[in-house]
Amino acid sequence: MKEYLKAQNKTNEIIVGNAVNSDELNRFSKSDFRWADNRKKAFQHRSVKKGEIYQFEFGKNYIPEMSYEHRGLIIGVKQKLLYVLPIFSYDPHKHPDVYHPLDFPTSKSDMFLLKSREFSLISHDSVLKLNDIRTVSINRILYQQSGRINPTSDTYKQIESLVLRKYFPNFFHDFEQNNKTIESLNGQLKTITDEKSSLESENEKLKTEIISLKEQIKA
Repeated sequence: MKEYLKAQNKTNEIIVGNAVNSDELNRFSKSDFRWADNRKKAFQHRSVKKGEIYQFEFGKNYIPEMSYEHRGLIIGVKQKLLYVLPIFSYDPHKHPDVYHPLDFPTSKSDMFLLKSREFSLISHDSVLKLNDIRTVSINRILYQQSGRINPTSDTYKQIESLVLRKYFPNFFHDFEQNNKTIESLNGQLKTITDEKSSLESENEKLKTEIISLKEQIKA
């Protein structure tokens, strides 16, 4: 109880001192209530798949971690744990540097721009936070958003690729180099296979000619 009262006193201090605005006060109050209300509840029974988008309660976290209620893209599912990339509204003044495969293909930004005209699942331009994978309980889901980024699409594959590049740069570099080596070896193998087929064909042709010559000699 002592630690609880200590925490409440500190929270009251920042509220009375106007250290948080009314919007954040409302959001972290909702976050606390949801945690208290759901912490003992059974796991949600729902089928969650990669590429789907849900509304999540991420809870209270330190800057620059994602906090409170936001959308998130599912990039992995492990039983009742979900791996999520947060999505939030795009503000060009706050986020002047964003990545977009067509508009800003050279950007190294951690923000992937999702344009509403390209994705029917969002009503306004948004950004995907590539460098802030959240591992969350399925019980943090508030509801499912409409739409999905198909995991077989080029866009989804590019998102996964960018995430790997940011989280595991050395691994990703080795992975790319290995892929190039495999591609080169496959090319060499195809050349050798084609040459082998050509030689076998020429060999069969020579065999036929030899048989023909032997028959002519006998005659």
